[in-house]
Amino acid sequence: MRKIIAVLLVAIIAASAFMLMDNYMEENLEAVDMNDTAEIAVEIPSGSTTSDIAEILKENNLIKNIRVFKYHTEKTGADSRLKAGTYMLSRSMDADELLQALISGGDSGNTLNITVIEGLTLEEAAKSISEQTGLGYESLSAMMKDANYFRDDYEFLKDNPEIENLQGFLMPDTYNVYKNSSEEDIIRVLLSQFDDYYTAEIKPKLENAKLDFTDTMILASIVEKEALLDEERDEVAAVFLNRLDINMKLQSCATVNYAQGEWKERLTYDDIAIDSPYNTYVVYGLPPAAINSPGRVSINAVLEPADADYLFFVAKGDGSHYFSKTYDEHIKAANEYLQ
Repeated sequence: MRKIIAVLLVAIIAASAFMLMDNYMEENLEAVDMNDTAEIAVEIPSGSTTSDIAEILKENNLIKNIRVFKYHTEKTGADSRLKAGTYMLSRSMDADELLQALISGGDSGNTLNITVIEGLTLEEAAKSISEQTGLGYESLSAMMKDANYFRDDYEFLKDNPEIENLQGFLMPDTYNVYKNSSEEDIIRVLLSQFDDYYTAEIKPKLENAKLDFTDTMILASIVEKEALLDEERDEVAAVFLNRLDINMKLQSCATVNYAQGEWKERLTYDDIAIDSPYNTYVVYGLPPAAINSPGRVSINAVLEPADADYLFFVAKGDGSHYFSKTYDEHIKAANEYLQ
């Protein structure tokens, strides 16, 4: 009887907590003042993140709670569709009405969304941005190759003077930018996003990480190409970190493909014999620089890898991998999955 009562009490407490949280969310998504219909001119700058937009709205007393607004924006999938521009908003608008206005676009009507996907090399990123905006590929590429041009303006570049170009640091994301943006404007939008992520999340975790910042980014770029599934990235990172710990060659196909300048699903013996500092089948340790610009999941995977002692993995053919601790187990898995 006591057990039944205890279970009922736990259920009641859980239900009450859920209701309280639900009420809290609803209250904070309501209009600040239903009766205040006065229009407020709000400028959302090009390249603004969801956090930036939430802070601007809060500064103008248009939302009640920044964290709740951000959570709701991400939950509804609106975060990648918000646009820069000048808006006429009011405190009588609730969160959904504000989001609808920000998705529809401001009075300026001169913005567009561009997407930089994970795992692009510097040249691929320049090509993608050029195709989406009409900006010059050569100008984009040249500026991306010169980290010194931007060094004084971003903390991650000031902290790491050894960085020579921007490969590895062109933050993958969807951005809303002005149509008349220059090549430099667009690059700065990407760098600002990465710099915010660096100061808020990467830098604080480096104290407990196995690698320094530049090596973290190099390995994250390898993980980005080796792992197709986000849920496996921390395990792939663990494999490579474990290999580094025992001075075992990384033997990453991604680094060989980068050295070859083309992507192959299966490498030949000639491929893995290429003379290149990026060929981790030949050289020990990490390659000299990142092989692409990785996304947040891959970077976090290196900073906080899985707690596993795997040394090998083999692709199953469905996007996932089989992880193993010993060479014999790995060979057995390879014979099974590589047929």
